[in-house]
Amino acid sequence: MDPTTRLRLSLGFVSTVMSMIFGTNKGRKNLLSPGAIEILYSAYFSRICMGDIAGMLEISPSSATDLVNYLEREEYVKRVPDEENRRSIQVIPTEKGEEWILSTEEKIYGFLESGLSRLTPDEQKQFADLCARFSGVYDTASFTSSMRSFRETGSQNRVPLIQRRNGRLLRLEEVVDARYAHPRETDIKEEHMTLKPRIPETTEGIQDEITVEQYDHMQRGLRDAGHLPVEELVRTSKPGDSALEIGPGPGYFGLEWLKHTKKTHLTGLEISPAMIRMAEKNSQDYGLSDRTTYREGNALSMPFADNCFDRVFSNGSLHEWEDPGRVFSEIYRVLKPGGGFAVSDLRRDLSPEIYQFMLGSCQGPEIKKGFQTSVQAAYTKDELEILVQDIGFSWLQVIAHPYGLVVVGEK
Repeated sequence: MDPTTRLRLSLGFVSTVMSMIFGTNKGRKNLLSPGAIEILYSAYFSRICMGDIAGMLEISPSSATDLVNYLEREEYVKRVPDEENRRSIQVIPTEKGEEWILSTEEKIYGFLESGLSRLTPDEQKQFADLCARFSGVYDTASFTSSMRSFRETGSQNRVPLIQRRNGRLLRLEEVVDARYAHPRETDIKEEHMTLKPRIPETTEGIQDEITVEQYDHMQRGLRDAGHLPVEELVRTSKPGDSALEIGPGPGYFGLEWLKHTKKTHLTGLEISPAMIRMAEKNSQDYGLSDRTTYREGNALSMPFADNCFDRVFSNGSLHEWEDPGRVFSEIYRVLKPGGGFAVSDLRRDLSPEIYQFMLGSCQGPEIKKGFQTSVQAAYTKDELEILVQDIGFSWLQVIAHPYGLVVVGEK
């Protein structure tokens, strides 16, 4: 049997099993409809408001309200005022809703573990990697982007199977056998993002107040959605650490680190005075202004003494550094012996799906344009490894993930 048909049968089996687990194979007797289940899961894993649901499910606002009303009446979700925007109503799961999800996931994980048990540990990893490549789904964010992409274009990808011969409609197996009986060139070509030469972006940061406000709004949204990854930074920090953040922008990344660490202090080195004013305002809103200091300056020549910071980190500014090798040398200079650093940024070779997802998350023409030029100015893993190889760190690693690059190391 050809690979396409084998995959179709396997996925058909998985789809049927999942429908049975979710209880969506019993027509009108279902306690929760597929739409209600999607709302419940979305509310569990992310922050959604009433205004988001109709667009998320591609249904009318009245139908979305009916679904939420049903879920609320059955005590699976509840409506609460959005703490950041009192005019917006947020939908969150109740304990009953959370228990329903966990009970369902128990059955799903049991089904998956049962199937994986037929594979060796190496085969399990290979299978998971192949599934991720096949689906384009690597984490929750790429799951969302892939679902959005399929809703927009999925119905356009079709293999012509409705065929007649002598007035008779051919059966599925007849058409499939003819199509896949012999190796042939497929009509559907795999898309790759063409890697273009790097185009340097501004080295002066964002200076005008309006764009700073737009950027602050976007970064705040990323924070609220849990897309500022500070967990590893927090895990490797010690109480009392003094950290330098390069290019803090509006400050949320470093402030989240401060918020989750004890007796630590943050110094932000920022080239834009307008961004410094925004970061200082945000540090006051966090109640952390007594543990923050923001300095105007260029990372090419940092206004700090040697060996003065326990940690150095940066999120999203690397592509703007005029001379990255020189900045990494400065990081080495200001770090204490044994101190660690972590620099994360975009990558120029983003997949088309992730690029479109991230672009769609940008609000405002200036922010969208800034994202596009930032990707063009970003590095690839190979390029970055060459830039940092001779700095002198005792340990250093460049890590590539679907959304960008991370450079970590120690002095």
